Amino acid sequence: MKNLRIVQKMALGYLLLVLLPIIVFGGYLYNQFYMDVMSEYSEGKQKLVIQAGEGFRSNLKQVESIHALFLNNQQMIDYLSGNYHLELQHVYNYLKDIRPLFIYAQSRKNEISSIKLYKTLPEVYSVDGELEDLDQMDEEPLALLNEVKVDEGVWLRRSGAETAVLPKLSYYQRIYNNSYTKPLAVLEIITDDSFLRNFLKSVDVNQNMQVLMVQGGETLYHSEGIELDDEQTAGLLAMAEGSDQGYAYLRKERTLVNSLSIPELSTTFYFFSQMDEVFVDIRIKVLILALILLASLVVLTGIYYAAASSLVRRILGLAKHMRQVDESKLTYYEVGKSNDEIDFLTRSYNSLVHRIDELLNTVHKAELMKKEADYLVLQAQIKPHFLYNTLESIRMLAEINNDQEVVNATYTFGRLLRYTLNSGDNETKLQHEIDNVRNYLDMHKLRMLDRLHFSIQILTNIDDIRCPRFILQPLVENCIQHGIGRSRKCGEIDIVVKRECTELLIVITDNGPGISEEHLGLIQGVLDNELDRQALQNENSGYGLYNVSERIRTFYGGQTHLLIESREGEGTTFTLKLTVGMTKAESDDRR
Repeated sequence: MKNLRIVQKMALGYLLLVLLPIIVFGGYLYNQFYMDVMSEYSEGKQKLVIQAGEGFRSNLKQVESIHALFLNNQQMIDYLSGNYHLELQHVYNYLKDIRPLFIYAQSRKNEISSIKLYKTLPEVYSVDGELEDLDQMDEEPLALLNEVKVDEGVWLRRSGAETAVLPKLSYYQRIYNNSYTKPLAVLEIITDDSFLRNFLKSVDVNQNMQVLMVQGGETLYHSEGIELDDEQTAGLLAMAEGSDQGYAYLRKERTLVNSLSIPELSTTFYFFSQMDEVFVDIRIKVLILALILLASLVVLTGIYYAAASSLVRRILGLAKHMRQVDESKLTYYEVGKSNDEIDFLTRSYNSLVHRIDELLNTVHKAELMKKEADYLVLQAQIKPHFLYNTLESIRMLAEINNDQEVVNATYTFGRLLRYTLNSGDNETKLQHEIDNVRNYLDMHKLRMLDRLHFSIQILTNIDDIRCPRFILQPLVENCIQHGIGRSRKCGEIDIVVKRECTELLIVITDNGPGISEEHLGLIQGVLDNELDRQALQNENSGYGLYNVSERIRTFYGGQTHLLIESREGEGTTFTLKLTVGMTKAESDDRR
């Protein structure tokens, strides 16, 4: 059940931290890509529309330039001015000068279906389909020509009210006499529907666009296939007209509209493009890319799940093992071969278990030793009193026999035993420790007589200084057993107690044979904890020195340590540097 919850949390974490950000970021990138492509396509399409519009306006200018052919032809002006009175002259000049002009003008543009003149003078002969009376002309172009300048013309749509049919365009402009004082005729140029169709083809190469022609708010023409309703169309046209770029886009309907205004026709063209059709190739590529990304995501998800499952399984295994470990069952966990963080954690855990096992064994041994010591102390509770009473009896007999040496020896030995067998506190005053060493030396002097001389100098106040018990006797014992005891000359032991700032120095010196350099290095290495103390177990000395060194370091702290100086044949000096702080007098002096 717990594994299921962990897997669920992993799945939720993967969903929130990996899958969801990828989807959101992918959607954002796709949207940015779509908008960038859409913007580039719309701008490119608008440029194409403008370029095609310039070509269309150039075609309009070419049609309008036909008016100049008629206006600048003097034979045409003479003919329309009624300068020819005879019928023969009319026929001759028309066939000779006028008819070729019509043929040439109409040949200039294939889209022109007819060119006609409407004359104002009745005496000018009419020609059906080419030259007719002005009263046969529609009233609409005449009314529009009355509103424009003499050098301007008008374009009109010739189709009927049916807006689904592509309109035909016609151009009208007056022809004046040489002094522009009298209108002679009205030029009519009619184009067929190919004139607009060729323009629309140049804009819509693939013929998948819909076109809307609007003039003065009135729809002139719209192609089939515009799927927008009137409201959507009106909104899209308003967007296109209000846009500085000349185009607008409805993303919801995926429709692009490009606009183009033709001032000559007073008409605006709107070109509608369905983007689903335009971007069909891009959508296919995007779909392929999405499938590739989806497949990659599935593969990465599998890799993630496999890696995460492996890590979780290893962590859960380690956690399960750790729950089963207690004081009575300290077992190691198998370390893998990958050397990753989990293996490092496992090795650290195994090291911790090993250390705990060592500490438990140490504590167990210490408890056993304590119990044994308590038992021995319990056994020895009666012995000190028996010894003290026995020694006191011996001392009284010696006094009765007036043997002062035995009295002194018995008294000194009694004091030595009382200090040694006292089971009270493990610390005492330094003065008591020095008194015990003096008693110890007095006892050895009874044995060695004149072969032993000692002196104790206390050069500072030590009344308020406490120390661990038996920190001096092992050093003095070392001087006697390994120093003076091995020499036949008279032995001397000097003990000096003095102070240097915050340190109390206790210097014990003997004149024995000294210590070899090799053995001194071994002892000093053990005291400095650079060598294992087991190295002194097989030696005749040194283990007690280590005990003294560790005890004073623990008791005083600071820079406290035991220093040994010795040369073969010159004796040995033990110096205890104890960090005890300044005395009250020194502190007052510094103030």
